[in-house]
Amino acid sequence: MKLLTVLLLLTIGGLMTSCTSEYEECLVQGLALRNQLALVEQSYSVVSNEELVNEMESIKNEINFLAKVSGNEELFLKQVFED
Repeated sequence: MKLLTVLLLLTIGGLMTSCTSEYEECLVQGLALRNQLALVEQSYSVVSNEELVNEMESIKNEINFLAKVSGNEELFLKQVFED
């Protein structure tokens, strides 16, 4: 009986951890993309060219995709852009 209870608790704990880690994984990727976006924007302010505009759009699209995948788009975008 105790073994069954322990296995059940471990399974539930594992499932809860995996959901949290997926969001956190998306958030880490989003924060890295935000930093990359900041670097590209700085480069654009020095040298304006179409390639940098395209790269900025691509990075923004990737961040928006991660926001949708994260499961909580509004919170994700707030954490990425306001932290």
